[in-house]
Amino acid sequence: MSTLVAFEAILAVSCLISLYLAREAFFPASLFWAFGAVAFFFMAVLGTFKAGGFAVAETYYATARLFAGSVGLVSFMLGAVSGLVPGFVTRFWWWILLFLIVILSILLLLGMWNITSFGQQVVVGVILLVGLIRLISSGMLAVYLLLGVACLVLTETADSWIALNTGMDTISIFNVLLSFTVVSFGLAASRDNWD
Repeated sequence: MSTLVAFEAILAVSCLISLYLAREAFFPASLFWAFGAVAFFFMAVLGTFKAGGFAVAETYYATARLFAGSVGLVSFMLGAVSGLVPGFVTRFWWWILLFLIVILSILLLLGMWNITSFGQQVVVGVILLVGLIRLISSGMLAVYLLLGVACLVLTETADSWIALNTGMDTISIFNVLLSFTVVSFGLAASRDNWD
């Protein structure tokens, strides 16, 4: 069994842990956190099959990676924003946001939309901003959000450097950092139990 298979499996388990933790958030924030965790879970499962030598999984893995990096990331952002303005989202906008996620999912699967690198930076920036704002009132929830953002930023900026200095594959470092990101977001969601 290659190490890449193990790290993809670790990412899949991390997504399941995040999904379990997300159930503790208030509705509808829990829905968005869970959707993000599920998107990354499917990417990890298909990555495990791809790393295990199943050639048929490669095409599906590419789509799942786009889906997780686009719709999954946007879902995490909506979960974070929902926790910042819970009364407003709960009373008025959650069904519109859910409809937006469904539309984005359909457009991505039809090949008509994909988030750009700049779009991903904006989404991560919004999560960072929510984390900074929540530092004032939410303590550990904000720390988990900021830790998740830090790990997410490291996947794009420092995974090659970390791989070079540890002797591990870049994709393995990417999976470890993404595992920390997903679990951190799950922990943030579990602290967001607004009534």
